[in-house]
Amino acid sequence: MSTWHASTEWADFFAADGGLVVWVDPDDGFADPEIDPRDALSAPTVEGLLFSGLSLWPRGSAWGTPDGEAPSTASRIAGLTRALLSPFVDLYVKAWRLIEESRSVSLVDSLDEWEADFGLPSPCGGFTQTESARIATLRARVARLATITPADVIRLAARLGYVVAIEEPDAFLAGEGACLGLGELSDSALEQQWVVLVRDAPSSQFDTGIGETGVTRLLDFDHDVLECEIRRIAPGWTVVVFNYAEQLIGPYLVTETGARIVTETGKKLVMPVLASSLST
Repeated sequence: MSTWHASTEWADFFAADGGLVVWVDPDDGFADPEIDPRDALSAPTVEGLLFSGLSLWPRGSAWGTPDGEAPSTASRIAGLTRALLSPFVDLYVKAWRLIEESRSVSLVDSLDEWEADFGLPSPCGGFTQTESARIATLRARVARLATITPADVIRLAARLGYVVAIEEPDAFLAGEGACLGLGELSDSALEQQWVVLVRDAPSSQFDTGIGETGVTRLLDFDHDVLECEIRRIAPGWTVVVFNYAEQLIGPYLVTETGARIVTETGKKLVMPVLASSLST
């Protein structure tokens, strides 16, 4: 009987062998530093800076301020001040944007610099990723998940936009396992393997007249980033297997009134069926 770890986003996940399911919140708790956007200089206007600019001029009649009188905003010196302040408005806006670039969640102009700092782009993503995919990969690196437990792998996948579950197979052991039991027979070391099940995995099929024989696969799953990132952090002594097959779901058996049927011990009874069969 396997041990299963499933994202809480996969609400209808069903352990096919009835094994223990450990539910994992995919939120890794990582949060970028908060920046207060209410700063007066985050998006200033020329008129908002005008009085500060006028206060920098000398005082006196020649400057439109006889006897300490406040300068008029309709004076020529005020018009000149507006012209001089215009570049400073643009400077403040760019400076504020630069502050926001200190967070990976709000970067706009410095994506290349961020990627260089974190060793990206990497072979996992290739060099033809969309900008949104590049940012998702970057933020997964910025979060610096420990990725040492199945829960960590589920959260890493969530960062990359996937909902997954992890199966840790239970191998048949002589003297312990029962014939026709739930222990799996294999010619490989199952205790060193773990399986990543991907929900709603997009796929592509060979199309007559479009696909090329010998080049286009009959069925293909383009999830190189997910597989590469997980293989990159997988313990070296383990073998990770990716399962894109449609998974079983287990609807609860209910009575005519809708009450769930349970055993004498209170365990809910389920009838596993393929998800595709429910939609037809």
